[in-house]
Amino acid sequence: MIYGVFSDVHANVEALDAIYQELTERQVEKFVCLGDIVGYGPNPNEVVQMIKDKCDICILGNHDNVALQREAHEHFNPLAQYVIHWTQEVLNDSSIEYLKERPYLIRDNGVYFVHASPKSPSDWFYVNSLDDSVEALDFCPDDICFIGHTHCPGFVVKESNESYSVLDKNYFQLKEGQKILINVGSVGQPRDKNPQTSACIYNSETQEFELIRINYDFVSTQNKMVELKFPSFLVHRLTTGQ
Repeated sequence: MIYGVFSDVHANVEALDAIYQELTERQVEKFVCLGDIVGYGPNPNEVVQMIKDKCDICILGNHDNVALQREAHEHFNPLAQYVIHWTQEVLNDSSIEYLKERPYLIRDNGVYFVHASPKSPSDWFYVNSLDDSVEALDFCPDDICFIGHTHCPGFVVKESNESYSVLDKNYFQLKEGQKILINVGSVGQPRDKNPQTSACIYNSETQEFELIRINYDFVSTQNKMVELKFPSFLVHRLTTGQ
């Protein structure tokens, strides 16, 4: 089975369309979204509908949960609060119903899919460091764990001798006795100083993982954000990937 796994679309329909096109060309058989479908971007309903139509698995993210008003947005920064409030006002009934049905995690054929850390999925812990990754892998019951949330892609591998390593590459093949944490980065809000949209292709037969980056028309996204009078910082960050 070839999986296409992505996260943190954040209502960016241009980025999502680019990822779908690339993953389809790569003959992906199962599409997986790790949450944060909405927030920050200008097309929440369109993105929800695209994911509803194409994704086989979709996890709940913290922005999705706040958009549903199931938790407060006070812990968001003021810019995120501005857009999530706008999102709450424009979400249609179909989008709300779909988001309400999303689980905090899914295990599929020995693979663990979650938005943030598997330590406590509903608490949205960030996995920003090697220590965070060690803790996440220790809590994960499976050898393969996909996450998002930080908007920065990467691999962390646990070896059979209990050592851990952060891999500075875009490809990895898992060997027997190893355990891996894959952060797939962000489709619509990259923050690793690379504005390209991000995803991971996973081949369950060969145990190969490939992080991919794709150019997309972020200027069109920015133009819509400007028309909606979104904060200028949120508009500009799509250019720089920060």
